[in-house]
Amino acid sequence: MVKRMAVGTAVAALAAMALQVQVSAQQQAQGPQGAGAPARRAVGGTTAGNDAYPTDEQWKNSKEAQALVAKAKAAAGNDAKLQSRFEKACTVLGPQRPAVLRQNAGLPAEPQRQVDIVKLFDNFYYFGFNTVGAWALTTNQGIILIDSLNTVDEAEKIIEPALVKAGLKPADVKYIIVGHGHFDHFGGAPYFQQKYGSKVVMSKLDWDMIERPNPNARGPQANRPLPKRDVEVVSDNQKVTLGDETITLRITPGHTPGTLAYYIPVKDHGKSMNILMLSGANITPDRASLDAFKKALDYAKQQKVQALINGHPGLFGDEVGWMEEIRSNPNGPNPFVLTVDEFGKFADIMKDCAEARLVAMDTKKTATN
Repeated sequence: MVKRMAVGTAVAALAAMALQVQVSAQQQAQGPQGAGAPARRAVGGTTAGNDAYPTDEQWKNSKEAQALVAKAKAAAGNDAKLQSRFEKACTVLGPQRPAVLRQNAGLPAEPQRQVDIVKLFDNFYYFGFNTVGAWALTTNQGIILIDSLNTVDEAEKIIEPALVKAGLKPADVKYIIVGHGHFDHFGGAPYFQQKYGSKVVMSKLDWDMIERPNPNARGPQANRPLPKRDVEVVSDNQKVTLGDETITLRITPGHTPGTLAYYIPVKDHGKSMNILMLSGANITPDRASLDAFKKALDYAKQQKVQALINGHPGLFGDEVGWMEEIRSNPNGPNPFVLTVDEFGKFADIMKDCAEARLVAMDTKKTATN
């Protein structure tokens, strides 16, 4: 078994802000924090804090926000695929992990279970859990991993065997591109770095974030190894090329300072197409993050993207169900795939719904000034 990497002088934990982000999405919903205070909602954390979402009242009462929601709903029209995606995207909290939605509904957590590796496209695989996962893009010169699960133990016991099961060689992993600086995305990267020499790619902003000591880290989290800094993403449209495939990256802050959007070339039954991964989902707590998000979606439309994925299945649809559908009928239509026109409308829906949340928050701030 590979010896765990030493953390050196860097404390192996996230910065305080990053820890707050992770805890907020996992904490138990709490009751009122004082007389007349609303119940605290579980949410995906943001760079502007965990209250950077509109309240239910502001969401419903903002005429400008509701006009944007109506515009997004009209864009979905009678298309069942777009209608279901609209329902996920256009809520007061936007797309959230199923665990968060269940928590806010007062339902018990769904047990985490492993998802066996599944070939979603001719050259693209998913493996991990029903709650969080990682992806592999195959090229003619090796493999690019997208994210690496939570820990070096999961890299060794889940990722490595999954690749072997699919007939792939773990030693062929040349790059690991980490979507944002949370342990459930980069935790397994040190294993591949040390054993196979894989290069880890992350935004410079999130490299800085994870290397910043966190005095609040306790127990196992404080002793987790960090990956060593290999490749920094510092600008939009920066590319990672391996053999015959190139992934293009853009920086979309909001969930973390340097969260990434990926534009990934895949083949679906021999047909080439691009897919988009939004590592930070639709989290846009301020105008700067919203502008970056809109530009990322406009670029996706320019690239004729036809599918959207995320490291946490369930944000944009029944992704785990879709995976099982592909597994049971690999020659059938791919439920992840939209037409170019449908994806363009979906991108516009996401932009309008994110704008609506920001408008509602602006209303909240104005009302309290």
